[in-house]
Amino acid sequence: MARLVADPDRGGDVLVATATPPGASALAVVRLTGPTGATLAVARRIAPRLPEAPRPREAALCRLVGEDGQPLDRALVLFFPAPSSATGEEVVEFFCHGSLAIVAGLLAAARAAGARPAVRGEFTRRALANGKLDLAEAEGLAALARAETRGAARRALGLVEGELSRRVMAAREKMLDVLSGLEAALDFAEDVAAPDARGVADVLAAVAGEAEALATTAARGGARDRHKVVAILGRPNAGKSTLFNALVGRDRAIVTAVPGTTRDAISETCEIGDEMLTLLDTAGLRATEDEVEKIGVDVAERAGETADLVLYAIDMVLGMKEEDEEFLGKGRAGQTLVVGTKADLVGGDAEEGRVEVLASARTGLGLEALRALLAARLGFVQADGELLVLERHRAALVSAASSLREAAALAGNLPPAPELVAARVREALSALGVITGETATEELLDRIFATFCVGK
Repeated sequence: MARLVADPDRGGDVLVATATPPGASALAVVRLTGPTGATLAVARRIAPRLPEAPRPREAALCRLVGEDGQPLDRALVLFFPAPSSATGEEVVEFFCHGSLAIVAGLLAAARAAGARPAVRGEFTRRALANGKLDLAEAEGLAALARAETRGAARRALGLVEGELSRRVMAAREKMLDVLSGLEAALDFAEDVAAPDARGVADVLAAVAGEAEALATTAARGGARDRHKVVAILGRPNAGKSTLFNALVGRDRAIVTAVPGTTRDAISETCEIGDEMLTLLDTAGLRATEDEVEKIGVDVAERAGETADLVLYAIDMVLGMKEEDEEFLGKGRAGQTLVVGTKADLVGGDAEEGRVEVLASARTGLGLEALRALLAARLGFVQADGELLVLERHRAALVSAASSLREAAALAGNLPPAPELVAARVREALSALGVITGETATEELLDRIFATFCVGK
C-alpha cells in the first residue's frame, strides 16, 4: 500500500503511550514506536538488561527502572522490528503491573529517555502512513474500540479486515479501466479507436449502482447504531415490571402485587440480538382518579406513541380484556408485539388470538423466543456480508455515484464528448479515494484521528 500523499513524514520521533485504559488494574500495556534503533535505545534505558538484539515477538522478563535509575517493576517486554509491527516502525511494548504509580513512572522514564507522548490516534496514523492499513480500516479500529455490542464489534471488525476497502478498490479498478481507454483515445486519436459508447455507459452505470448500494448500507447502519426504544405497556399487574427486569437481567424495577406500583417510565439499556436497545417500563394503562398515577398513565401512552416498538403485555391468567382490545385497535399493529405473560401459571400452552409469544419471567419460559422476535421486529438480524459504512463513507459514495451517473449519460454521446466523460470519472475516483485515504486531505486526517483514543 502506498504512503498517503496527504500525510507528512511523522516518523522522526519515538512515541510513548499507554495502550490500556487509565486506572488501577492487574496489568497495563505501555507502547513505544519510532525509528529503527531509536525505539530500542529508549526501551533499554527503561529495561537495561534487554538484549541488544531481542528476539522478535518473544516475551522477555525484565526489571524496569524509573527515570532516576531506581527499580520500578518486573515486566514482560515484547519487541516488534520494522516493518513487521502494527505501525510499520520499530515497536516495543511493556506489559507491567497496572498500578497508577508504576504506569506513571514508566511513562516518565520513557520521556526522560527521549520519547514523546503520543497524541490521539498517532499510533494508527503512523500505521496508515506506512501502508499497514488504509483509512477505512483505521476507522474500523476506532469503531471496534467503541463497540458496545457484539453486532457492532462484528461490523467494525469487517471494516478493519478490509471488506469495504475491497469493494471500493474493485470499483476504482473498473473506473480506471474506463478512464485509461478514454484518455488513450484522446491522446492518440489517430491510432486508438474510440471506446464503445454503450459499453462505457453500461460499466459506469453499474459502478454507480454499486456505490449507491453501499451508501444505502450506511443509512441502514446509522439507524441500527441508534439505540432503538421499546416501551412495555399493558394493564396494571400484567407482569410488565417483572418482564422488564428479566430482559434487563437485574431487578431494576419494583415488583409488587399492588396495582399501580410503577408511576413513571423507567429506562434501561440491554442487549437483544447482539444490538443495544433502550427498554421502558411504564405505568399500567387504566382509568384512575389518582393524580400521580394519572400522570404516569399519560407518560406511558406518550412512550407508546414515540417508541420504535411497543411490547404489549397480556396477563394470561386473566386473558384479554376490553382495555387491551381498545389499545391494540388504535392502529399501531405494525409497531406492537403482544406477549402473553405469566405463562407458567397456565401451563405455557394457552391460546389467545392476538398473543404472538408466551413468556414467563419467573421461570424463563419463552424469553429466548421473545428476544428473537424483538430482534426480528427491530431489524437486528444481521444479513450475510453486511458492511459497516460510516456517514463519511456514505457522503463520498453518493458523490461518486452522482459523478458516475453524469458520466454514463455523457458516454452515450461518445465520441463528441469523451473529455467530459473522463472529467466526471476522475471526480468519482477522487471521491472514492477519500474513503481509503488516497485523496484524503491533511485536515480530514486530523479530524478523523482526533476521535481516536491516546495509545491507539
